[in-house]
Amino acid sequence: MPRLLAPEFTVVAESPDHRHHYTGSPCLIADGPERLLCSWEWFQPPPVTETIPNQLHIAASEDHGRTWRVLSRQDMTWPSLFKVEDAVYLLGSRRMTREIVIQRSLDGGASWTPESVLFKDRYHGAATNILHHNGHVYRAYETCPLDRPGGRGRSDWHSLVVAGNPGGDLLSPASWRMSNHLPFPGVPDVLHGRHREPDYPRRVMEDCWLEGNIVCVDGELRNILRTCIDGYSTGSIAAVNRVHDTNTGLVCEFMQYSAMPGAQCKFQIVHDPPSHLFWTAANLQTCSWHDWNTFQARTQAGPPGNERRILALLYSLDAINWLQAGVVAMSRKPLEAFSYASILPHGSDLLILSRTSLGGINQHDTNLVTLHRVPRFRELALDLTLDLP
Repeated sequence: MPRLLAPEFTVVAESPDHRHHYTGSPCLIADGPERLLCSWEWFQPPPVTETIPNQLHIAASEDHGRTWRVLSRQDMTWPSLFKVEDAVYLLGSRRMTREIVIQRSLDGGASWTPESVLFKDRYHGAATNILHHNGHVYRAYETCPLDRPGGRGRSDWHSLVVAGNPGGDLLSPASWRMSNHLPFPGVPDVLHGRHREPDYPRRVMEDCWLEGNIVCVDGELRNILRTCIDGYSTGSIAAVNRVHDTNTGLVCEFMQYSAMPGAQCKFQIVHDPPSHLFWTAANLQTCSWHDWNTFQARTQAGPPGNERRILALLYSLDAINWLQAGVVAMSRKPLEAFSYASILPHGSDLLILSRTSLGGINQHDTNLVTLHRVPRFRELALDLTLDLP
């Protein structure tokens, strides 16, 4: 029987009351050979979401992730942690208003500068990749129009990228640029199963893209986005945008849809120089065309294609074509989940920080943040290099 890659885990955070407070947006980075930093949020189910001040927690581990302590609490949502030299940054959105904001810590995450607003208006994101390339830092976002807050109108969300110059002051808007806002291209009929149940009792995410990852492939910048199609009935399809950064500006253009296991849910892509590969951890579907209302009555977990109980490890040469290295963790219960994974190559191991639901109320309102360790993960990959004459 195939074995799981990391069935054991360390609990980093646990909700004291998972019906009213659930975890979100885990992010993990290294801050030295042994020291790790991570962040996560506390959310509340509708209709009282985003009402918790200082909902973001930042924690540190001094022993490779075995034990953790909370260092500080900040009032930000959907942030990505990243480092520039000895400084640690949080780049995310302001709670409620969703402007793009940034904070800096010079003492390893214990204290932070006040929020600096880089871009006004409303923007959506997740704890996805921060790309360091050609002396700049890049991150993907989506617009989140003011007249359609929350999860409504996501088909109108546009994809974009911001770029910062670490040679300047990253806390200053003058050090940042924003790309054009690229509209969602819609879903070709050939990809659209049209399997949405007309009498399904719960609101379902409409066709959209979100939570992009910007990567560099052979010198070309690409933004790989999670894509929701037909209420999760058509899964494992990613959207790929090219990103051009030239003297004339920062420009995004739609490139293609591409098959990617688990791309219907959030993923984070990282490049691992020793293996010359991209890696990610994503949620696999098993039965996305199950009868919606029957599934709802039995599980109360939403559409069947939105299951998050299987977290798979994938690798790729070009961040578009993916192979499976194995399953990190899984549950047989549809209410449970290992999701929104933030991944970090750390020595010979791969560390995976998961937004986890075990014994919770559903696969979305997760009650734990868990850290999984895949030892010698590079040995799981085939040699994909071409033997050219």
